[in-house]
Amino acid sequence: MIKKLVVVLLVVFCGVLGTAQTQKELERKKAAIQDKINQYDRLLKEVRQEENTMTLLLETLDKKIASTQEIITITNREANALTRAIKNNRTEIKKLDEEVESLKKEYASMIVKAYKSKNDQSRLMFLLSSEDFLQAYKRIQYLKSIADYRKKQANEISDKSAQLKQKTEKLEIDKKQKEIVVAQNRKQKKELSKDKTEQENMLAVVNANKKKYSSQFKEAAKERDRLDREIKKLIAARIKESYKGSGKKVDKNKFFLTPEAKALAADFKSNRGKLPWPVNEGFVSRKYGEMPSPIDRNVRIYSNGWRFQTPKGASARAVFSGEVDAIVKKPNGILIVYIRHGNYTSVYNNLKSVAVSKGDKVKVYDTIGEVFTNRAGVSELRFILMEDTNTLNPAYWLLKG
Repeated sequence: MIKKLVVVLLVVFCGVLGTAQTQKELERKKAAIQDKINQYDRLLKEVRQEENTMTLLLETLDKKIASTQEIITITNREANALTRAIKNNRTEIKKLDEEVESLKKEYASMIVKAYKSKNDQSRLMFLLSSEDFLQAYKRIQYLKSIADYRKKQANEISDKSAQLKQKTEKLEIDKKQKEIVVAQNRKQKKELSKDKTEQENMLAVVNANKKKYSSQFKEAAKERDRLDREIKKLIAARIKESYKGSGKKVDKNKFFLTPEAKALAADFKSNRGKLPWPVNEGFVSRKYGEMPSPIDRNVRIYSNGWRFQTPKGASARAVFSGEVDAIVKKPNGILIVYIRHGNYTSVYNNLKSVAVSKGDKVKVYDTIGEVFTNRAGVSELRFILMEDTNTLNPAYWLLKG
């Protein structure tokens, strides 16, 4: 009986613990997503709706809508889990209540019988009437087993009553938690509907001026291609310089590495997937690769790195130890910093000012400069990661956001 009770307690405990862990995990996910939504909201409120910001605003709104839908999915899962927990608790409470009542009746009946048939004198006569010592000993053990059984029953009643109380308290907690989750879900659905309406209004504006926006896309693509050519040209020059004095034939696609540079490159590579973000606060507004434009799905956008939207005045920081290889100032005053990590290069584009100089040795998290904020209120760091002459997808190198 005791073993059975222990098994029941373990099953109940593990079930409660498993549910609690699942709820905590879902709450952590929701909190992380909500933090992103708050950042999307900040940008949508701070950035003015101008022609050259429409793509960014639509991309951000897309992300917010997707994140809100994700939270709704999580809150639905929470509500369903709580519904199941409430149902299970009610079933277990009913079962425990019936078991406690049954045990109490059985225990009361046993006490009454013992009182009627086993007073102190009858116990003594029961023992004295034994034929020999062995029979007397067995009768003593028998009386003791009856007492032990009564004690065990009393303990079982106490344990099950405690379980009943615990389950009842848990039921009330789950019911209140479900009310909170349902309210959150209702609020998120309302927010989602509002964002979708805003998205439709913005797309209506874009569709009314599609020719103008298509022209802007072409200009942006030209600017991107021009910057890509400049980056490749600078890297090619640095590769050529790396061979000076080495006596080696120049490989235009690969840096020549000293033993120190090889060790740094190996260290950099070993931290793949663990590099910090180049900004302390913000979110990724555009990832690496080709994707459809949020304004016109027939137009493709290509990105050779990640774009981070940051608060005004935010700093860019080094993602790894290395040496400042170049600082380039564009005609419009925007600054670009290149940091070498062996044959790897991290590029920090769209800076207002810099806090380093060419040739400086930097460590991870060192401040590189301040992110530029344009007249529309957009603060955006454009981050590129390269291995020799090839761009890399930061998704595989930076910590998950």
